[in-house]
Amino acid sequence: MPTIWIFGLLLLYLDQTRAIWFPWYFHKYGLESHSLRHHGDATSGAQQPGKVPGAPPKPNKSGKDKGKEKGKTSDTCPPGYEHRPPNSKSKTANTSGAQFCDDNPILLQLARLYAVSPERIVLLLAQPSLMDSCGEIADVLSHIQASTRDCLVAEDNIYGKLTNGLDYFKTEVCDGGDGSNRKRCTHLTDAHNCIKELRTDMIECEAPADWYERKNSTKVCQQFNDILDCYYTRTAMLCGLEPAKQLRSFAGDNMRRSMIHSCSVNKRLPRVDDVMPSKGSIMLSLSFWISIYCLISIYFFN
Repeated sequence: MPTIWIFGLLLLYLDQTRAIWFPWYFHKYGLESHSLRHHGDATSGAQQPGKVPGAPPKPNKSGKDKGKEKGKTSDTCPPGYEHRPPNSKSKTANTSGAQFCDDNPILLQLARLYAVSPERIVLLLAQPSLMDSCGEIADVLSHIQASTRDCLVAEDNIYGKLTNGLDYFKTEVCDGGDGSNRKRCTHLTDAHNCIKELRTDMIECEAPADWYERKNSTKVCQQFNDILDCYYTRTAMLCGLEPAKQLRSFAGDNMRRSMIHSCSVNKRLPRVDDVMPSKGSIMLSLSFWISIYCLISIYFFN
């Protein structure tokens, strides 16, 4: 019980403009916000004498711990925010002289929608009202755009990627889709009454926390396709094959934009019986039973 009270007091007195309110973030990176852990490193360029902000502690090379420390990396920053020495080269290096954006305003806006992972952005399809959700999505994106107008967000920043996924959701679902995807948007909108009943199923399809942050791209992409297959199977069993195909297609495109790793969508679909047969199948079945009825009537009444 005292531990719960202490944790509650810590949350109460955290600066709301700097605190990161995702439980998984607290568990993995600690209570101190990322901006404070690298204070002056990304924005002002100031460093403490003899100390590199955010740098991992020097490993213990002596004795039996030497082998254990080999290959071990610091886990104090999300991908895209690891400390890089000034002379290091990276495809996301800031060469324009502009400041890197503080990540906390982006995090706080994403938290309004609980958009803490690629799957949670797809889960917005299952909200009771798409119109209300789209209004809040537009407001969140406008606030993020305002907070990043005069700074840079690294290309491999996980929160920048989640913002990209949210923006894609707005374009493809809220704004009606573009070009060849317009038909997909129509299918998803028409099937919304069924899809919103899938909320629990879609949550059960989610992968463990931070799966998309792992460095092993093979495992990340395998998990990515497992999620898509789960979406397809659950949707097909309740709403039919066509809505399942459209939701899987949208989820694949959306999640790829929300991730650092580039993953290909497996074209092979899981085998699921269609619970919503086509009109032709219904008419054929109806004709069959009418024929049976007529034969029975002729046999017994003539």
